[in-house]
Formats: sequence, structure tokens, C-alpha cells
Amino acid sequence: MSQRESVTRPKTGRGSKPRVNVAERRDSYIRVASRVFLEKGLAAATMQDVADAAGVPKVLFYRIFSSKKNLLDAILEYVLQGIHEVYAMPLRAYGERAQEMARAARACPEPFLLVFRYSQAGVEQLDWAEAVTSTIAGYTRDRWYVIGPDAPPGAAQRAEYASRLNTGAFIENMIRWIEGRDGLDEATRLRWWSRIQREYHLSTRQAFRLGTVPEVYVLAEDPGRDD
Repeated sequence: MSQRESVTRPKTGRGSKPRVNVAERRDSYIRVASRVFLEKGLAAATMQDVADAAGVPKVLFYRIFSSKKNLLDAILEYVLQGIHEVYAMPLRAYGERAQEMARAARACPEPFLLVFRYSQAGVEQLDWAEAVTSTIAGYTRDRWYVIGPDAPPGAAQRAEYASRLNTGAFIENMIRWIEGRDGLDEATRLRWWSRIQREYHLSTRQAFRLGTVPEVYVLAEDPGRDD
């Protein structure tokens, strides 16, 4: 056996330390940090506060997140990844995507609530509002505001503008759904939001003169819908 092999072989005997899952630890810290930022505020909360809440020395916390900005960027990326995953689902009923996003967020609600709330507040130094809005608007444009062949000139700019109009209401709705403070059960909430989204979608297409395209989305309570 070479000296290199003897040095690099992982310890498995008595006294060896258990292998740490860095990804799981990172996600755990993101959740703890989000809870601290929600309670204390982004400006007031410190890395020491977060480390104390996580029950680890601050130096260990800095091994994963080199700065407070790096931690905040990681929280935003965690939420954006969740949004991407939900929009990758092949859903065709109005309201289902919001429902799935709320369900996913409830598994780890603190990062989503933090990012969505501060996106509404418009904290300039974070640029969270633009990051969340542009992400949701991009998917909305590609799905709802496809330009028809009979659309008059300038439709691309109108579609871009229209796609951003609904993001504020969508984010506010997400906060209420995640917290469950709207007083509605899941089935009622889905039917209600489905009707609102369908009317908003079709009326906005008409108002912004985006042309005629096949209607591929249906109401959530439609028994013929594609799940």
C-alpha cells in the first residue's frame, strides 16, 4: 500500500467522525437564517444571531457562507430554484401552479416567506423584487402571452409588460397560502384562484391585443382537464 493510499483512505473505525452531508447542512442553515431574518429584520439580524439560532460557532457558519450577503444570495437562490421546479411541472389548469408552489413552500416556509415579503417591500440593495418578478413574469409570458399571428405590431413589448402585471398579486397570494391565513380549504382556494386567473389571463390578452392562439388552459374544476 502506498503512503498516499494510507493517507486518503476514509476513516471507518472506532473514533472516526460521521460524514457530514454539506447540502443538508446548508439547507438547514438557510431555513434557520430565514427564520432569524423574519423575526429580527434583515438589517438588524447579524451572522452571530444566525449562528446562535443554528447552535453552531460562527466560524463554522462562515465556512459555508462567507458573508451575510452570500447567505442572503443563497436564500434567494433557494427560493428561485423552488419556483423553477414548480414551473417545470406539466400543469394545464388555472391555479394549479400556485397551489403546487404553496405546497412546496410549506415544507420549508421561512425562505419563501422572507423572499416574498421583502420582494413586496422593495429593499433596493437586495434586488429581490426584480429577481422574483422577472422569473415569474418570464414563465407567465412564455405560457400565457404567446403572440398570435394576427396581433398588431408592438405585441412583443405589450406581452412583456402584461406578463409583469400579475406578479404582485401572485406573490401576495402565495404568502397567504403558505401561511394558511385566507380561511379557505385547499379545494375552495384552488377553484377561486382558478376562476380569477382565467378571467385575468383572457381579458389581459384581449386588452393588450396579443392575437389569437389556441386556449390550452382550463378551469381547475373542469372534469376534462389534463392533470
